Amino acid sequence: MNPDPAPLPARSCPLCGGPNACRPAQEGHFDQDCWCRAVRFAPALLERLAPEARGRSCICRACAQARGD
Repeated sequence: MNPDPAPLPARSCPLCGGPNACRPAQEGHFDQDCWCRAVRFAPALLERLAPEARGRSCICRACAQARGD
């Protein structure tokens, strides 16, 4: 787990660069509800993220629905 609990202030997907519609990134804290909390991300997809982005960046819906490999 990343020791820094704050989300990265990125409004774009770290994989494709498109908008991620992430409320925590917009608000600066994880106590905001986000569409991605109801989605299960493939482990292979999450492994594509830079280590510093894991657990702190929101992947967009299109990337989340795509295959992770």
